[in-house]
Amino acid sequence: MKYRNFITKVLCFLLVFAAFVPYQAKAARKAEEEAENAAKIAEVEAANREVRKQMAEAENASPYTDGVYEGTAEGFGGPVSVEVTIDGGDITEIRLLDVSGEDPAYLMQVESLLDQMLQTQGVDVDTISGATFTSKGLIHAVTEALRKARR
Repeated sequence: MKYRNFITKVLCFLLVFAAFVPYQAKAARKAEEEAENAAKIAEVEAANREVRKQMAEAENASPYTDGVYEGTAEGFGGPVSVEVTIDGGDITEIRLLDVSGEDPAYLMQVESLLDQMLQTQGVDVDTISGATFTSKGLIHAVTEALRKARR
């Protein structure tokens, strides 16, 4: 009887042990897979950080090459010619070169557009009511100059 209890206990122990061996192997495989997945995730996250860094640098980069560029477009009274200066990637000056055909009253009204373009660093400005064609001529002339300045 003593041996029977002992054998029963040993058999129970062996059965329990036999049940845990496959579980232990499965747990080890799962741990390896998780480690591989963690390594892959870390690799993808590093690549994403690099892409985000490059995108931020590209967004902050100026689309313009430094220099002085001319542009001409048709205004109310004829061609409107401008000179746009780019320095450090920024529009630093817009000068009127030839506006000889424009009416002085219209021209006075649209000169405020030059300051607005410098402030916005582009041509996304509204035309001046009452001097619409002169405004459009000025905006298109600056647009042409900036097109030449594009990288």
